[in-house]
Amino acid sequence: MSPVIPNANEPTFDFVSYFEGHRKVSGWFTDRFGNVRRHFCGDFFGTVTDDGKLVLDEALFYSDGMQETRTWTVSVSDTGEFRAVSDSLVGEAKGLVSGASLNMQYVMKVQIDSKRSWQLTMDDFMFLQPDGRLHNFTHVKKFGIRIGTVSAQYHRPSDVVANEPSAAGCKLTENSNASLGKVAYL
Repeated sequence: MSPVIPNANEPTFDFVSYFEGHRKVSGWFTDRFGNVRRHFCGDFFGTVTDDGKLVLDEALFYSDGMQETRTWTVSVSDTGEFRAVSDSLVGEAKGLVSGASLNMQYVMKVQIDSKRSWQLTMDDFMFLQPDGRLHNFTHVKKFGIRIGTVSAQYHRPSDVVANEPSAAGCKLTENSNASLGKVAYL
């Protein structure tokens, strides 16, 4: 996948301003055979520091009952060089913002179940759409072998209370299960 969308440099993707405030996300993980294995939804709350960095609090809720929170600190240079650190990363995320897109690579500790986490290599592509939604595709590898793909969409909710806690916004419906992965926003 190319991180550049042909003839689509508009809208310009400003990662820091896009994620400042509250964003919602929903998506799924498919294995390398195309089978949907896990749905998720969640919230991102971004605050810009005095030095122009973005502190991004993330809360994710999965269809199998798992929940994850992490905090990212992101900087983007004037030339589009993307760098991020997080409590869940091994090292740092590095990438490039170009036109309406971002491509970044990183190694992340991902909770697999209540007792295990894996270190997974991510090749992450974000594409800002003209309607303001952000589409995200991440190729996931373990030991250099692609094990699947994460697909997600981000948007700014229109009916958000400004100081809503980061864990609010979505949770699993009562009839959800790992095979159906039904989620709903509250």
